[in-house]
Amino acid sequence: MKYTRHASLSDINVTNLVDVTLVLLVIFMSASPLIQMGVQVNLPKASTNAIDTQSNLTVTVRKDATLYVDDKLVPLSALSAELGAGIKNGKKGVLIRADKDVSYGAVIKVLDVARKAGIQDVGLVTELDVGATRK
Repeated sequence: MKYTRHASLSDINVTNLVDVTLVLLVIFMSASPLIQMGVQVNLPKASTNAIDTQSNLTVTVRKDATLYVDDKLVPLSALSAELGAGIKNGKKGVLIRADKDVSYGAVIKVLDVARKAGIQDVGLVTELDVGATRK
């Protein structure tokens, strides 16, 4: 019998790797907007919208007057303690994200609690009105 020597095959088949990578890319692209949204509110529109949200606490007031501090459900009675803890952890101020259909009184309650907690830097978050900037 005669033995033949075959050269070893050292090529990598990348087809499977590309398939898995593309599937993961599609999954992450479709999931990333859901992760970034946080608590859903219908914000009022304004022509300016330049607030630093990273260094501030965000209090969200939903249409049914439920309160969230940085995506954490908080009752009104515990809001002062939650804001005080956030300021002690290095946050500079408070941003209020209120649904445009929420009552004015609910926003004032949040503002009042923030002021009683010793927070003087309070802002209101709005959605940028693209039509207003063109005028």
